[in-house]
Amino acid sequence: MAISRHGFFLISFALFCFSSGYAQDPARMVQKALLCFNNKLTRIYSGCDEEYRLNESGNINVPPLLTDQFCNGPCLAETQQLLSCINNLFSDFRFDNKANVRAISDTIRAGCSFSNQRVYLQRSTIHKPCSKDLH
Repeated sequence: MAISRHGFFLISFALFCFSSGYAQDPARMVQKALLCFNNKLTRIYSGCDEEYRLNESGNINVPPLLTDQFCNGPCLAETQQLLSCINNLFSDFRFDNKANVRAISDTIRAGCSFSNQRVYLQRSTIHKPCSKDLH
């Protein structure tokens, strides 16, 4: 069975990428992204109380009455830095709740806006606005 020149090029390119580090093992990429949550290494979180921080499961436990404090204090900026860290290391990262970085960012943006979406989040019994399966 003969391999076409195009097929040979694709195979050679794939082997080059894998051996040179351009193509990384997905498990290793996830491990790198999870390092963003290690505050001892990254020091992303400094002003946001631990109980209001985004975690690996994709949850942010901010009670509705503290939404303004979250959105207008250090928690919002530090959470955005965490999401940026994750996205820079592994753009296809999925939290335990299957949400990706964009879904979490969009949920936070909606929760911190003064739109109907924020009213919905505050009126609902959801204390974890990012816990839904967001694709």
